[in-house]
Amino acid sequence: MNVLEPRLGVQVLGHGRALPGVRPVSNAELLALDPEQQGRSAEALETLGRKVATRLGFSLRHLARLPSSGETPPREDEETSESLALAAARQALGGRSGAEVEALIHGTTTTSRYTGSQAAAILGRLESHAAAWEVKAGCSTSLASLHLAVALLGSGYGNVLVSCAETLSKVMNPAMKETWFILADGGAALWLKRDEATPDFEIRRCLYATDGALVDLYTTPGRLPPDRATLEAGGYCMAGDGTRLREEALRRYLEMLGAMFPGGRGLKDIRWVVAHQINRKLIEQVCDVGGLSASLVWSAERVGNVGGASVLFSLSEALEQRLFAPGDGVLLMSVGGGLSFAMQHWVKR
Repeated sequence: MNVLEPRLGVQVLGHGRALPGVRPVSNAELLALDPEQQGRSAEALETLGRKVATRLGFSLRHLARLPSSGETPPREDEETSESLALAAARQALGGRSGAEVEALIHGTTTTSRYTGSQAAAILGRLESHAAAWEVKAGCSTSLASLHLAVALLGSGYGNVLVSCAETLSKVMNPAMKETWFILADGGAALWLKRDEATPDFEIRRCLYATDGALVDLYTTPGRLPPDRATLEAGGYCMAGDGTRLREEALRRYLEMLGAMFPGGRGLKDIRWVVAHQINRKLIEQVCDVGGLSASLVWSAERVGNVGGASVLFSLSEALEQRLFAPGDGVLLMSVGGGLSFAMQHWVKR
């Protein structure tokens, strides 16, 4: 694993978040859509919904579309990863002109454009002609995007806007009801400026790597262009070996901790952990086994697993809540399909 040590001072110019729909969807509401649960009373669905929350860790989520066992064409007004990323980016700009953005990195695994670049489209809506990149790295997309942002800021760009969004509701698997509860939609953005004199944070170390031998461990099977046979066989929906993925995730998290903090040196200075949010028990296990006595920044029980946008989303919430105090070490980390894994060590100044 190649650990970079940029020692980069950054100022957070702005941040933002976006969720589809006017309100969150509860576990009981999802259960009511399941043909196998038809006939159950509202009270029984609420009870079962609480059991789902205990087992999976998700009570509420925002969805651009509700799960269905049949084909449902998108509505004209259906929100996309592009529209959510744009909304979050506008929040991050805080009323400032998009022309001030020197570079945009847009991350998503659920693009709404067959070939065209969502990154360029977002910049166009912001009335900017800056450089644009699009990143796809499974549930590590937030950190893959931030890894690239560090490189761009270190190479001479004055500021970089990172905006990640997912509409995972569009790849829910009717045959895997668990995906109805663990997948959600949302977007977040972070606008960073290089600032060595008066930084908000110092980005000390970062790591990003992949293992393509496990690309099919958890993914959406189906080649492009789509074909009827694959659709009828259940393709183009999320599928995979969740147990094996959790095992791999634990191993990769511990390997990254060993590479970033050899011999455990510096772990005691980590005050906060912002992790990809699909399994809290897994992250607590990583902290326990890895020697981390830090507080978790966690929003998944309220907004669900927003996949590649989850780390950026929770980081934005933490910034809004002013959780980080001067001297606090903040560890951002994720493992996702691909297989991709990433970690960054920030220190609040």
